[in-house]
Amino acid sequence: MSLSTFKQLQHIPGDKGLPFIGTFIPFVRDATAYYTSQRKKHGDVFVSNSIFGASVVLCGPAANKFLLVDQAKFTTNKEAWEVSLSDLFPNGLMLMDGAQHKYHRSIMLDAFKKAPMQGYLDMMPELVDDLLHPLKGQSNLLFFPFFKQVTLKIAGNVFFGIPLTEDLSKVNTAVTDIVNASLAIPVNLPFSKYGKGIKGRQFLIKYFKSIIGERRTNPGNDLFSKLCQAKNEDGAQFTDQEIIDHLIFILMASHDTTAITLSLMSYFLAKNPEWQDKVRAEINTVNLQSPFQVKDLRQLEKLGLVMKETLRLHPPLIMVARKLEKEMIINDVRVPKNTAVNAVFQMTHLDADTWTNPMTFDPERFNKERKEQTKCPFSYAPFGAGPHHCIGYGFAEMSVKVVMMELLKQYKLSVPTGYECAIRDVPLKQPKDDLPMFISAI
Repeated sequence: MSLSTFKQLQHIPGDKGLPFIGTFIPFVRDATAYYTSQRKKHGDVFVSNSIFGASVVLCGPAANKFLLVDQAKFTTNKEAWEVSLSDLFPNGLMLMDGAQHKYHRSIMLDAFKKAPMQGYLDMMPELVDDLLHPLKGQSNLLFFPFFKQVTLKIAGNVFFGIPLTEDLSKVNTAVTDIVNASLAIPVNLPFSKYGKGIKGRQFLIKYFKSIIGERRTNPGNDLFSKLCQAKNEDGAQFTDQEIIDHLIFILMASHDTTAITLSLMSYFLAKNPEWQDKVRAEINTVNLQSPFQVKDLRQLEKLGLVMKETLRLHPPLIMVARKLEKEMIINDVRVPKNTAVNAVFQMTHLDADTWTNPMTFDPERFNKERKEQTKCPFSYAPFGAGPHHCIGYGFAEMSVKVVMMELLKQYKLSVPTGYECAIRDVPLKQPKDDLPMFISAI
């Protein structure tokens, strides 16, 4: 069944835009500005039109709860996402629904239970120390590509059992090309952005195929090995292609989004040196020594506040998509069955009805006294909500805290006077200039 067209949604307010491309250009140029202007013009429910078709946009915490939790069983993911992702992440967890999604998710959740998570943490301080070693003697750095390398190495080691010594630069490039292709015009030409994404996927398929046989024969404790030994709903082992489809999606989700958060946390700490001093003082006072427990990271309260505020201002994925399996009334607006609907977290995170001075970096808004995120349920949702809530959020939080803890113990971060980081919103958040900053040893 095809998705609702702009013509079928004409009873809902929204700008049609240009022929064929709709409002795609202003959306890609600055999605936050686009959604803000459309919301101001049309309200919390409006239609957006692009090269991928029409969708209904929902803004506000009540809409998040309604779509992602209350009515979750009457929505599906696959058709909503595959308009842009079907060739790039086919059969990834995000494109699964119902019993299939529940089953595959349950297998992956094993990798994020208490014992495996503690195992990852036991490995991580030494890993991170090795990965930060190239910073010695550096005075300036492009932080985003550096953190991409760091998080890829961490994910590769703990999830896939790949040694730190292995060169993953081509893997990094492949993942980047796939992500960038997800919002490109879907024309598979050799030098097109979309063509590079398809080529990147083909590279990763070949890469994982070269090591999948060994993991079936000699499994370890990593997620890759668990998938090689797992069985599907019919009791049969996953095929090589099923495993590879999962691995490619996990690779993107486990390192790209974490690199974005680390980069923007570093930026905010450099722009706000008083917060950098507070966090560093806390790290030195708590003085966690390996081995320590996952729960011990909760002692880094100031660092946790900075992470939450960074994710509020810049959630790596600014929205999620669903297809309605029945007609729904949302904010008194009739949204037909088979309509693609987007819940935009970015708008919820910047809503002045919930947040004090929402455009200001203010980590204390999350402290125990203010707790602004509790004013309205689902006003803060950087990892999504409901059945498709991000399964790796705990690992992401742990990784970010360990990397920032080790980084700030050793280095002071700063930015050139007057520097403001320009940030791309879609397909994932990213510093447009790779975030050039200064770094000095303490």
